[in-house]
Amino acid sequence: MKEESSRVVITLAVFVGIYVCSGPIIGWKGYDVYLKGMEFLAAVIGAGCYWIGSCKR
Repeated sequence: MKEESSRVVITLAVFVGIYVCSGPIIGWKGYDVYLKGMEFLAAVIGAGCYWIGSCKR
């Protein structure tokens, strides 16, 4: 159970890190709903890839 809870915390950190860093990396100053959607989905995909990759089965 402890291992899974650490995976959850790291997965959330990966999600937040990708979501926060994607804006400055892209460099878009204005607000665009499609761009925010792509940032969110990139963070979901990145966190999901970490979650699947960290499974020890």
